[in-house]
Amino acid sequence: MLMEARLLDERREGKAVGITKGKEIGIAKEKLATAKRMLAKGCYSLDDIAELTNLSLADVEKLKKEQA
Repeated sequence: MLMEARLLDERREGKAVGITKGKEIGIAKEKLATAKRMLAKGCYSLDDIAELTNLSLADVEKLKKEQA
């Protein structure tokens, strides 16, 4: 019984970690998508995009190079 309870706790913990990680990945993808849309508009500076999306300036510069 003790072993079963321990396994159940570990599964719950693993599921919680997985959900948290999934949310983090989703947020990161949305930040990148937002930055790409802002770059496509062409009316935002790289510094503004970095500030508004909470991405690093290096990440924004990399996105700009990828879009070119």
